[in-house]
Amino acid sequence: MTGKKIVVGLLSLVIVVSGFFGVNEIGYSNKETAREQGKLSSGQVQQQSEAKAANASPISVQQMTLAKQEDSEVSSNTPEEIQAFAGMELVAKNDSLQLYVNRQTAEIAVKEIRNGYIWFSNPPGRNEDTKASPLYKSELSAQVLVTYYNEKGQINAFNSYDDSVAKKQFEITAQANGVKIVYQIGNHVQSFANIPKAISKKRFETKIIDQIADKDKSEDIAYKFRFDEQKQIYEVRKLQDYVAEELSATLEAAGYTAEDAALDNKENGAAEGATGSNAEFTIPVNYSLDGEYLVVSVPNKEVKFNPAYPIATLQILKYFGAAGTKQAGYMFVPDGAGALIHLNNGKQNAEPYQVPVYGRDGTYDVKEQIQSNAITRLPVFGLKQNDHAFLGMIEDGDAMASISADVSGRNDSYNSISSKFQVVAMDFYTLSSGTKTSSVPMFQSQTYAGNLQLRYAFLSGGSSDYVGMAQKYRTYLVNKYQLKPLTASDDSPFMLELEGAFRKSKSFLGIPYESTESLTSFSEAQSLLQKLKKANIHSIDLRYVGWFNDGIRHSSPADIQIAGALGGKSGFEKLADYARQNKIGFYPDVAFLEKYKGAAGSATFLDRSKAKVYNYNPVMYVKDLDKFSHYILSPSKLSAQVQGFLADYGNLGGQGLSMRDLGNEVNSDFDPDHTIVRQDAMKIITTEFEKLKKQAGSLMVNGGNVYSLPYAASIINAPTKSSQLNITDEDIPFYQIVLHGYFDLAGAPFNMDENQNPQLSMLKALETGSNIYYQWYYSDAIKVKDTAFNNLYALSYENWFDQAVQLYSEANKVLKTVRNHMIVSHRKEAPGVVQTTFDNGITLTINYNNSAVVVNGLEIGAQSYQVGGE
Repeated sequence: MTGKKIVVGLLSLVIVVSGFFGVNEIGYSNKETAREQGKLSSGQVQQQSEAKAANASPISVQQMTLAKQEDSEVSSNTPEEIQAFAGMELVAKNDSLQLYVNRQTAEIAVKEIRNGYIWFSNPPGRNEDTKASPLYKSELSAQVLVTYYNEKGQINAFNSYDDSVAKKQFEITAQANGVKIVYQIGNHVQSFANIPKAISKKRFETKIIDQIADKDKSEDIAYKFRFDEQKQIYEVRKLQDYVAEELSATLEAAGYTAEDAALDNKENGAAEGATGSNAEFTIPVNYSLDGEYLVVSVPNKEVKFNPAYPIATLQILKYFGAAGTKQAGYMFVPDGAGALIHLNNGKQNAEPYQVPVYGRDGTYDVKEQIQSNAITRLPVFGLKQNDHAFLGMIEDGDAMASISADVSGRNDSYNSISSKFQVVAMDFYTLSSGTKTSSVPMFQSQTYAGNLQLRYAFLSGGSSDYVGMAQKYRTYLVNKYQLKPLTASDDSPFMLELEGAFRKSKSFLGIPYESTESLTSFSEAQSLLQKLKKANIHSIDLRYVGWFNDGIRHSSPADIQIAGALGGKSGFEKLADYARQNKIGFYPDVAFLEKYKGAAGSATFLDRSKAKVYNYNPVMYVKDLDKFSHYILSPSKLSAQVQGFLADYGNLGGQGLSMRDLGNEVNSDFDPDHTIVRQDAMKIITTEFEKLKKQAGSLMVNGGNVYSLPYAASIINAPTKSSQLNITDEDIPFYQIVLHGYFDLAGAPFNMDENQNPQLSMLKALETGSNIYYQWYYSDAIKVKDTAFNNLYALSYENWFDQAVQLYSEANKVLKTVRNHMIVSHRKEAPGVVQTTFDNGITLTINYNNSAVVVNGLEIGAQSYQVGGE
């Protein structure tokens, strides 16, 4: 992406004009030919295009209706939609889809060949929307929404309809399997190379004025320049395009060339290529068909903007597939495990849904945190209207994206969901002088060089629900990452996390110091494993936290020093050997991105300070400066940290690792000299994941962001619910529907779940096919009282052991039968009652209510479940 001055040129093109039964191709090889043919590729009204379209067989309402009747199992488009489609031209097709474009409005439409259903980029009935103001009607007609900053850091907005299409500032060109639309957005000023920006008085008179015989014309030329008495130079005024075009022609007739203008600009400090003062943007959007998918991409390298007005966000196809007030269905948002927003739910007083993918970028310095949302692990969204649905998957730019959704009735009469991409980040740097303070905007210095890319899939009939969306996304991920299903096993794994060592403040003779204390030594960990096996728990995955370099909040992992308080290297090796002999998964935990000791190598905030993270005061919502959490490692330093860690870890006999943060967060580095944008940071993480998997063996991933899936064997702290935002209506286990059968999954530890009800935690595990997970330590709780680890106070194993054994023994009878099977159905049977079906026929009906219910003739007790299909 560049910040060069936008120069509009008509591209060479091949335009495909089609009717319902045929395709005609018209090729243009240069700008002149295209001009002679009426600039067919531009946004201007094209008589020739209309003629060609008229000669091709038009799409009639009758033909569309007949096409729909071929598939009686699904509903058809409305007459209004069919009428809008009749004005569009076919530009690409394959065995699954057809892509159409409206050359006057830049709208696109996708037709499913199997049933004839048509999806539109913009609602066909938008002009009759009585709710929408003129501004929102313009947005309803736009395919691209741009927000940008001014010099004060204030946000302004453009849309591709008002600020490009309506001004005839766009071009449509054919490309392989689709079409490319380039929008010139904003108050575009055309550039003419032979008009000097600045020219000396002498040369202005001799090279221009003296060469024009017509006195009136020479005076008119002089008026178009402003004379600077002090510098003795003429500077060109701001001119409208048609005036500039006339001036350029006059100068050309006078013999003044582009080379002359370049020389004068250089001599007078107006360098060639200097940017104008307007907020103007070039945004290219590619639409192409790829099998059963529509692929939409913005090649960032071709995006142009004036550096004085950097792009804040790009929102692509905000209203694709938008549902009106007469439609029934919902929008799926990947908030945590997943949530549904019912169409037309009347929640106009709730905030619109907008949540970043992979959570908040840690290098955005958030001054206040009023609400902490569940992290979005999957870059995907969807919308169901009646018996049709689409699924949008963010393929590139996902780490820069947010999912946006809103219901009808707020600004317009449509329910819509889409993705919004952060292009340039900004924060304010505060300057202080005495009692006065002022804020200066600081901008991200580099932008992402890759694409912003979306892939849309389409569903209908019985598959047009959130389960169908999840199955479609599962298939996509399996193919993309070559995921392999789990193999059958005698038992489901009992997931156990043990806390090892921690640093504790002490004093001796009044002198404060810190010592490393043990919560669970290596020998005590082995004792607990033996105790579990005696209780008939034979399949165990152990996550061991705090085993090296000061324990839980360890120092740099590049140099491993195993905690002597736990038993040292020999104790670690004995535990690893015991786990190997007893087929226990052993996953020593390590954090790479969160630095608990020292600022060296940390990332930089936009205000140029080091990325230092604090916990937030739960009452005031501001940073608690007494509760330092960690520094954020610069992505540029990650490779060295991993390399140093693996060099030491390879000598310890470990067969696995727990990834505390690599699959849980993604952070930029806004160092102005070495900026790493969030998308590139994610790519660095995946590169290091590959090394860790190859050299350390099996990986347990905390959180489970989608990019970690190719490297994970199991996922802990997987989301099991949403943020339950006001605008959403119900939670769904979309995450588990997608991934169950391919990974051993576990939600939060049962004894740390905010429900504080292990029975409910078990029911949720059964509903989602997740494993039983507990977090313990061996020592007495008094060890952590009044320390920085006071939140661990209730985790002494003695308080939980019997309960864990009982719940596991009960749940394992079911979980072991479905562990390697995919979820094929999930539905709400009644308030507080859900049913999950696995591909081996096993069904689980869960009653979360405090009283018994009767479902399908079967009584299910309070907070209990019924197994079927056995």
